[in-house]
Amino acid sequence: MQKPICLITGATEGIGRATAIELASRGFSVVIAARDAARAEAAKNEIAAETDNPDIDTIVADLRSFAQVRQLCETFHRRYPRLDVLVNNAGILASENDLTEDGFEATLLVNYLSAFYLTQLMLDALKRAGQGRIINLSSSVHAIGKFDSEHLQRGRRFPAFSAYANSKLLMLLFSIELAERLKNTPVTANAVHPGIVKTPMMLNARGFFRAVAWLALPFAISPQQGAATSVYLATSPEVAEVSGKYFTRSRETKFKTAFNTTESREHLWNLSMQSVGLAGTK
Repeated sequence: MQKPICLITGATEGIGRATAIELASRGFSVVIAARDAARAEAAKNEIAAETDNPDIDTIVADLRSFAQVRQLCETFHRRYPRLDVLVNNAGILASENDLTEDGFEATLLVNYLSAFYLTQLMLDALKRAGQGRIINLSSSVHAIGKFDSEHLQRGRRFPAFSAYANSKLLMLLFSIELAERLKNTPVTANAVHPGIVKTPMMLNARGFFRAVAWLALPFAISPQQGAATSVYLATSPEVAEVSGKYFTRSRETKFKTAFNTTESREHLWNLSMQSVGLAGTK
């Protein structure tokens, strides 16, 4: 039997690394997408040794750049005939004045727009798998996130924590809208709240988020525990046909946000397609 192929962004540490280890231990061929070549290679070797699985690969790409997202996809398509599971795991909490070469606020770009773009470019490979699964990392902080047209404007800046919350809301809305648009395909899309996880991003937080992180630290779970829901969605036959849902602790979870309307989701989709240069395509 062919090994299922999984692509995970942000898999050199934290939740992404824990997800990669668990999927590799279950016999997946795991592709790590990371911006630092040395760290990606080290993670590859360590995961292969720990899981006794030699089928660990790396593709170097900085998700702060649309050009590098395209290169990531081109490299993947040259190496692999299909994609069974895509885990959009990468996440950052950048400073307020951190604009990327594409003109977008860095947290918005890495946490949402690059994931949106990567997903669009991987859809054909996911469809070829016969039962592709897309797992998008959101967060419970989506509840304080906001969305309007200005949020996807180039040059727009937000306070760091607001940008983070907004990006997680957009990932959730995107997951629901994507699932709707994939209804007649063999691909599912779901969003995940991994929990309050003790990750390097949490431990190295600054400003307002640092205070929040340190208050939450006593209640934080391990990266392995935080990865459990992503692993469940990637592997469980129970959710093979479940799509457009929000999961916490490996269970479908209800959520409330005033922005979860058909109009808002379609508006977000159209703005996102325009932002990544895919406006006018299906």
